[in-house]
Amino acid sequence: MKIIMKTRTSLVILVLFCLRVDNFGQSTGNTYIKKVSQQKLQDDARSEATSSHGKETIQEKPFLPWTVVPSYSHTFFNKGRDSWQRETLDIFYQPDKYLLLGTSVDFKHRPPTGDDVMYSLNASWYPLKKLEVHGEISLTPNAHFLPDETYSAGLIYTLNPQVSLLFDIQQLNFDTNLLTSGSDIKQIKSGATFMITEKSSVTFRYIHGWAYSEVEYDYYSASVIIGEMPYDGKLSIGLAYGTDPDLGFGAVDATLSDAYTFSIFYKKPINPDLSIFTGFEYVYRLRPDGRELYQQLTPIVETASA
Repeated sequence: MKIIMKTRTSLVILVLFCLRVDNFGQSTGNTYIKKVSQQKLQDDARSEATSSHGKETIQEKPFLPWTVVPSYSHTFFNKGRDSWQRETLDIFYQPDKYLLLGTSVDFKHRPPTGDDVMYSLNASWYPLKKLEVHGEISLTPNAHFLPDETYSAGLIYTLNPQVSLLFDIQQLNFDTNLLTSGSDIKQIKSGATFMITEKSSVTFRYIHGWAYSEVEYDYYSASVIIGEMPYDGKLSIGLAYGTDPDLGFGAVDATLSDAYTFSIFYKKPINPDLSIFTGFEYVYRLRPDGRELYQQLTPIVETASA
């Protein structure tokens, strides 16, 4: 497999919502649907790996107004499938310790489907000391496989020093001209984070979704952050099982297929203003009859500089 780098990919990408907490997951079920897509577990894994960085920025250390987070990932498949690549650039502005604003560009190259570029704006705010509210709007002009529009909102409520409650809603809208039935996916994401130590935690998520108001699906995930690593490092591990309503290879239709997903990331501070995140995601996807559909491996490299 060879890596294809395009000139415009070097311009890439502006904001992954730093304060989002992990969304590892996918669901159960096997149903034929039209032109479906959602962000993959890779997004959720990166979210888990970077969320701790965002919370440190707001809660623990003197904040700097600007943070830049570029990343690159390459996805390899077995069974002769073409590889994918992705570049993102996230830019955050923090006017005070209770507000974080972001913007992003997310470039995805998925042969034979084509290229999609998603542009996003997001914000996170602490109206109360124990309550964070956040939201994001994303647009994909001339989308091939990503939703044309994505809207999400959520909150994190700190119940006590050991427990935080998580809740998010998300809607993905697709080009209705390309669909014979409904054109949206809705998801509700609930969960909780339990602090093990001051720097380590475990998070559980349950997600329920509706595809085109016809198909329902669920998925489940668990992740753990181990903060007591050598040289101030931080290890993040995620495991999920469920169904992925994603169109990956340019077919007119796609199947809600079950998958097991494992991800591991490591954060290493280089200096007080620069950290590097490295890791990978592994996916074992199943056919409706339970046989292997394909295996997928995605190494990811990301940096955060202020």
